[in-house]
Amino acid sequence: MNAYYYVQCGLDNVWLENGFEIVATPYGESVKIDRVDQLNAAIAEDLTQKPGPLTGKEFRFLRIQLDMSQKRIGELMGKEAQTVAIWEKSEKVNQDVDFMIRHIYRQTAINARQTYVELVDFLNALDRTEYQNKRSFHETKDGWKKAA
Repeated sequence: MNAYYYVQCGLDNVWLENGFEIVATPYGESVKIDRVDQLNAAIAEDLTQKPGPLTGKEFRFLRIQLDMSQKRIGELMGKEAQTVAIWEKSEKVNQDVDFMIRHIYRQTAINARQTYVELVDFLNALDRTEYQNKRSFHETKDGWKKAA
């Protein structure tokens, strides 16, 4: 089976190696994705570990995974919702905004015990890592994982 280009997540570079099925519906072909919430969580966690700056689309994806409105995330960052909308349309978000959304996601969804210093060290290490643009995921018996 060929990889599936997962455009429904709103990102330009996510492919599924398995864990999906093309199904016929009265309206044409559709795709059924197993455990989509776990998949989206795996993508979000991977984005928080991505070296280099987040794009606006990646920022938006993390915000949506946090179930936060543009207004709410703006309040957390001391900005207006309109400013957040501009960030989400940009090629890359500025370093402070990038850091904050990763920090908020990691604190909220991944590891609430991670300290601020550990997060800073982790993100600084990512800046020194090479980035692969295509992000590929596969489903395992334990859930969705980033492909090697």
